Amino acid sequence: MAVLIPKIEPSEIANTGERKIAEALVQQLPSKVEVFHSFQWLSQEKGRLREGEADFVILHPDHGLLFIEVKGRLMHYDPEQRSWLAQNQDGSVYELKRGPFDQVRDSHWKLVDLVKSEVGDKLPFTHGYAVAFPNHRYQGSLPPNVTPDLVFDVDKCQNISRAVDKAFERFRSFPHPPMTGLQKDAVHQALFPRFNLLPILWRKVEDWEMRIKRLTEEQKNLLNFLSMQPKVAVQGVAGSGKTILALAKVQSLAKQKIRSLLLCYNSLLKEWLIQAIPDPLNDFITVDTYHGIVENLCRKTNITFGSSHGGRRDDEFWTYDAPELLENACILMDPVEKFEAVVVDEGQDFHELWWDSLQGLFQDAEDKKAYYVFYDPKQNLFIEQPSLPSELGPPYPLPKNCRNTARIAEHCAELIDEPAQIMEGAPEGDAPEIINSPNLDQALREAAKKVRAWCTSAAGGLKHSQVAVLLSGHTQSKWPRFPTCTCYQGV
Repeated sequence: MAVLIPKIEPSEIANTGERKIAEALVQQLPSKVEVFHSFQWLSQEKGRLREGEADFVILHPDHGLLFIEVKGRLMHYDPEQRSWLAQNQDGSVYELKRGPFDQVRDSHWKLVDLVKSEVGDKLPFTHGYAVAFPNHRYQGSLPPNVTPDLVFDVDKCQNISRAVDKAFERFRSFPHPPMTGLQKDAVHQALFPRFNLLPILWRKVEDWEMRIKRLTEEQKNLLNFLSMQPKVAVQGVAGSGKTILALAKVQSLAKQKIRSLLLCYNSLLKEWLIQAIPDPLNDFITVDTYHGIVENLCRKTNITFGSSHGGRRDDEFWTYDAPELLENACILMDPVEKFEAVVVDEGQDFHELWWDSLQGLFQDAEDKKAYYVFYDPKQNLFIEQPSLPSELGPPYPLPKNCRNTARIAEHCAELIDEPAQIMEGAPEGDAPEIINSPNLDQALREAAKKVRAWCTSAAGGLKHSQVAVLLSGHTQSKWPRFPTCTCYQGV
């Protein structure tokens, strides 16, 4: 069996097509072969950094390097237009900006150029690329510079070892012996430091994320349960995957062409949810915060909006006036613009009157296609006593933390004086480090040191976008001390 890097089980890979290819490569290729999954690269062009990714990179000592791009969606090449066309689940067809062979060829040459800087201009082994279509049998035309040997369709994937050998043969320009140990080491030396595969923290975080990016059996059962229940409240502990489930459910509704609203409290979460939804589903899903939906619908229906409404303080406005404004806006809305289903995340921060005002958002409040609320009473930041719509009935519990390492899950459970329930097989992770500071200013300086250490390429290797800094109180003036990571205030 080949070695898969990161060292996870192929069954843990979320993408179906990539999972099938990983399973085939690991099972069929010999143990001396290294298979890198989701191989991310970074290059510098004209003074600017550019990121890219190869789905798989095969380091085969007998042959050399082979780069594989995986495409699970049905697609074909149009020779008249010289373009690649892909098909959505609903059968509609759209043109790709870049074809799959262009993508993998780009990654191939970027990495080969880097290897040449370490090994020499003339590489003593073969290097090439291929595109895998693990879900389909490929027929029809190919671009003029592509041969059938570079296409791994569902038939070839049954014997992917032979397909890999054939691809290497296609690119072999001269006979050569197997790679020596020194040559293999040189390839490692060329790729790892420059492409952020060596830093220990980066590698550990990637490994942890790959292990927890999957639904547990408990979550799968809940999704099946939700498909049969139009109204449900889900109470889950921190890290139990509530947001992932809410996202999965609203996408499931959209695939049924049910016009749905995904509502949350935090504006940063809203932006993340918008990015997570595939483009083909955007016509059936609206993502917003409660504050945003009130303001947007007031403006749309020409209702005067303002947080100083009636002279009230801002918190009083959102608690008492905003729900009334939303109800008035819903009365003026065209029913066609309303929603058949509403999914709420962060429900623990919704005021009691907010729930009443949401009724007007449904096209038919008496016959809702779906109404789901995900919440955790232990995470209520803005409501002393969270409430839920009575029509949802008793909540469905999600007691296990499946989105954090075991050490973090145990630490969080201890903070709220609850027993830790951790998903079986969760990565152990590192123990949380607690640093005591005499004041907030010193705490910010200590936090900034940590962020810099985590994000420098020579140490942690993390991206700034992978780091969140939680701040208490009004500390905006201190935020510039941090790099461009995400900062949360008021926690």
